[in-house]
Amino acid sequence: MNMRHVLFLDASHLTAYPVSGKALLADESFAADAAGLEAFGAYLARHRDGVFMLLADVAEEGFNLESIPKSSGSDRAALVKRKLAQYFYGTHLTLAISLGRLKEGRRDERLLLMALTRPRHFEPWLAMLDAAGVALAGVYSVAQTLVNLLPKAAPPQLLIVTLTRGGLRQTFFVDGQLRFSRLTALATGTLEETASATLLEAAKMHHYLLGQRLIDRGQPLAIRILAHPTKVAAMRARCRDTTELQFDFIDLLQEAARAGLRSPLPDSRAEMLFCHLLARKTPVGQFAPAVEQQFYRLWQIRRTLKIASGMILAGALLFAGKQGLDILQARDAIGQIEQQTRIDQQRYDTTLLALPKIPLSTENLLALVNRYEAVLQRSPGPAPLLVQLSQSLDAFPDIAIERVEWSIVEQLAPASGHKTGGDGAPPATLTMGTSGTSGPYAQALVEARLPPRMAGDQRGQLALVADFALHLGATPDTLVTLVQQPVDTQSGQTLKSSDGKRTLEAPKFSFRLTRKLQGPARE
Repeated sequence: MNMRHVLFLDASHLTAYPVSGKALLADESFAADAAGLEAFGAYLARHRDGVFMLLADVAEEGFNLESIPKSSGSDRAALVKRKLAQYFYGTHLTLAISLGRLKEGRRDERLLLMALTRPRHFEPWLAMLDAAGVALAGVYSVAQTLVNLLPKAAPPQLLIVTLTRGGLRQTFFVDGQLRFSRLTALATGTLEETASATLLEAAKMHHYLLGQRLIDRGQPLAIRILAHPTKVAAMRARCRDTTELQFDFIDLLQEAARAGLRSPLPDSRAEMLFCHLLARKTPVGQFAPAVEQQFYRLWQIRRTLKIASGMILAGALLFAGKQGLDILQARDAIGQIEQQTRIDQQRYDTTLLALPKIPLSTENLLALVNRYEAVLQRSPGPAPLLVQLSQSLDAFPDIAIERVEWSIVEQLAPASGHKTGGDGAPPATLTMGTSGTSGPYAQALVEARLPPRMAGDQRGQLALVADFALHLGATPDTLVTLVQQPVDTQSGQTLKSSDGKRTLEAPKFSFRLTRKLQGPARE
């Protein structure tokens, strides 16, 4: 993993702090001269894979409040760029921070325009970073990190006073938002000079805020002073509360512990805390233009590709692992099936050995089983056929049965469909509804007679026989074939009138009834 480095730049030195977890490692300091720049180049060569953040603590800073109309996208970017150029001409280290929208009027957007107004101080260090080809994440100001030191219940107007190697910094916040910050250089940096400068600069700041109408007249200014616990007593002796100034001393070590910094702080200088806050809670905005971050963009692309490659590799490994697990499970299931198959085969062989020996070959046994199935299929006999015949006789009580001759056949003879004479009688043959040609079939040759009163009514005889045949053949798998009509309808025969002296005989006819046999269902 790429190590991060925070470069703390003041008026005379640049100090590099490698970040390791929650601690800052031993610092290396470089003077703002040729030797220092050469040593800094060697440092960059040793940490070419690192990610660098430049934290500036200089007096040459500019802050301005500006309002712009509601806009977005490229229009807003062009408008902000024009405003920055108007206020900070001659520097490319600029930044615009949105403070929200106004609650009245056009609801314009309020911007805090910031700039590092002495770019020549940064150019040698930025040139070394560019020449080394290292990733520069951005250029930041100490004032941006101080927002992390605001208390949860901060007063509406608050001044935070901190001490660094560069001097005494006063940063003003309104409703938790940064408004401006200024750095006052100290001659010696002793405790007495720091205490006196704190009181003097606080009084100047109060008058300035009154002039800018940022605080009301008669309203005291809340001041938080970040100091080492061993220096608080001396600072408190000089900085006493007045009607205009209200001092609150904050333990530097407690703030560092709350922020998670594990590096020791020997005095009230807080640059290590600011570097830690920058690395832990990096601000959204930064001062460096896009050209200064080209290697950082490449680093981000490489990092994204590595992460994507790692995710793809992890996904492939997971997929391969799942496939391997599925293969193992399939092999285990196959092994269990094979083992069960062997057990079943052994049980089957044992069962076969326990059975009595049959003196038949497999072919003979198969033929015997087929014969048994054929006999089983013939087992119903003529009973269903006779039941069907009795049901039709119930529907036609004028027809009487004289003789029934039944048999079981395997194949049906081809039907010879012919019609009776020209008296409009129905066909003499009715086809089977759903049956096929394969047997067996129950077949009955039936001789029947009509009532004697119909002896002279030939049309009535033919019609009654036809209706009876239709009713009998309505059942599926049934074939009704008229063998002999009660009236001879063939051409060439002479129809003779009945002799009144003779006794009327009942007309007779015969038909063949065929039904396919269905054996009992087997479980």
